[in-house]
Amino acid sequence: MQAQGTLLFLHALKRWYKIKSSGGTEEIKRHMVEVDNLLAKELPLDTVNVAINPSVKPVCKYLEIAIDNGMKHKTNYVVTHLQKFTSILHWQYGYGKLPEEMKENYAYSEILGPRGLIKSSDIAVGVVLLAPGALYHYHEHPDLTESYLNLSGYFSQNDQAVYPPESIVLNKPGKPHKITNDSSQPLLLAYVWTGSKEAISESRMVFD
Repeated sequence: MQAQGTLLFLHALKRWYKIKSSGGTEEIKRHMVEVDNLLAKELPLDTVNVAINPSVKPVCKYLEIAIDNGMKHKTNYVVTHLQKFTSILHWQYGYGKLPEEMKENYAYSEILGPRGLIKSSDIAVGVVLLAPGALYHYHEHPDLTESYLNLSGYFSQNDQAVYPPESIVLNKPGKPHKITNDSSQPLLLAYVWTGSKEAISESRMVFD
């Protein structure tokens, strides 16, 4: 059931990247097509080997409400499949040194990728969870293109816009970005990293 849930989640995410509007932006469109193509190559039809090593962080106390909130939006079919395997997610910080307040308010879990439940060296996919009112400090991914699909909550990136559920946000390699989350509810994002095999394998995240 849990292994099947990971596949269904990734297929649902692939579908969203395939049908979601790019807002007329060619760079976002190219990225969405790339993600669709990479996931098409990675995903088997029906079975998968899943590496199970569950781990939780303090922010995980907000996961259930984030999922409940996510059921209210058009991305609910993505959230529905995520809900099937939350008990086997390996939540981590991903940084050698983390600001103290982030230890209580942030974590991420890789689902597909070098350290994911399903192994891949061509693409990384996972989820990020932030507590209400959390600040995800300025950081960057030097050699990776990153996108977020908002599954639940409302956030701002670099103080430039407010992104509701169903939004896709693109971050180019080396682009510093911070996330501020609304104080009324947790934030649940799906993320995708694309780049060279070496960049995906290293998956470096650096605070500015």
